[in-house]
Amino acid sequence: MPIIITGIILTLFGVLAIFSVSIHESFTLTLSMIAKGTMHGDPSNYFYFFRQIKNIGIALIMAAITYAIPIKFFQNIKNTTIIAVCLMVLQISVFIPGIGMTLNGARGWINIPFLPSIQPAEFFKLGYVLFLWWWLMRKRDKINSKDFFTSFIVLNILLFIVFLLIPDLGTVMILGIVGLIMCRYSGARIKYILWIMFGGIAAGLIAGSILGMVSDRFAYIQKRFTYFVSSSVDPQARQIWWQNQQALLAIGGWGLLGKWYGKGLQKFGFIPEAQSDFVFSAFSEEIGFIGNMFLIALYIYIAYYFLTHIRTINDEHRKMIGIGILSLILVQAFVNIWVNTEILPNTWLTLPFVSYWGTALMINFMELILLYKILKNK
Repeated sequence: MPIIITGIILTLFGVLAIFSVSIHESFTLTLSMIAKGTMHGDPSNYFYFFRQIKNIGIALIMAAITYAIPIKFFQNIKNTTIIAVCLMVLQISVFIPGIGMTLNGARGWINIPFLPSIQPAEFFKLGYVLFLWWWLMRKRDKINSKDFFTSFIVLNILLFIVFLLIPDLGTVMILGIVGLIMCRYSGARIKYILWIMFGGIAAGLIAGSILGMVSDRFAYIQKRFTYFVSSSVDPQARQIWWQNQQALLAIGGWGLLGKWYGKGLQKFGFIPEAQSDFVFSAFSEEIGFIGNMFLIALYIYIAYYFLTHIRTINDEHRKMIGIGILSLILVQAFVNIWVNTEILPNTWLTLPFVSYWGTALMINFMELILLYKILKNK
């Protein structure tokens, strides 16, 4: 239960954050919708807040369905294969005209009539963990061989090509780190993990530079990295980094306690996407250093509790699934925080349980239930 309770606290933290920081974004969006004729009435300051409440309701239904499915279902190779294939088809559907949607330059959403917009990449992250668990368990006796790492690299390249075409480099980075963590837990030597990690970083930088020069589709990625490495760049690239500059002002300027709840100013158009990707920095202005440390402590506690109780699990298969799911939550959480604090370039990743987004919240709830079921051996 401590894991479930911590997840509830994180979700409530997110609800409070969105209620406060999404005022400007909600008003601007609803005003635009009224002008286009897609919405009637007056502009609302709480559009994203009410949407998030609806998202929580849907996420609770998905969590209940997940709770009803035995863990053994996911350990069955036939079921895992079917899930992996379905998720890959769902991900590829973003390229189908009339179904795939483009947002912020990335074609990563699908629009199905009478249903909310879905981001297949969030489902694919969980599917990746389930598939990689099965693959690693099969290859465990060859975990430190050259053939294993060659197969691992080729397999991940094939899986990540779809996300590179979107482009969604944030998902590629998250899954790459999670995959290496699962390999390490399976017994892979640290030197091989480091070789793959630094090789992947080098290959990504080279490929990003080349693609940025030959294709306008990837040009914005190159500009982000250029500004991240050096601040002496042209004004156009500086505009790309405006979001991060304003985020740092919100995080670093208001001491231990912040301005107090609801009194932040950076959320009024200075930090774009304050309700989703940059909710951490936008809310930091109001809750200060102590509030941020409380939020980070909640993520750390989930990891601490799971890892200290994992020794009670006798099934290695369940341990592997649990490590993969826990890695998904923590890696995405800290990558989002590091982006907000300008330690990493912008990746368009949300903060688990806290940021506004329906699909991500559904997956977060499902992941939490799976961790609970693994610990309870249900």
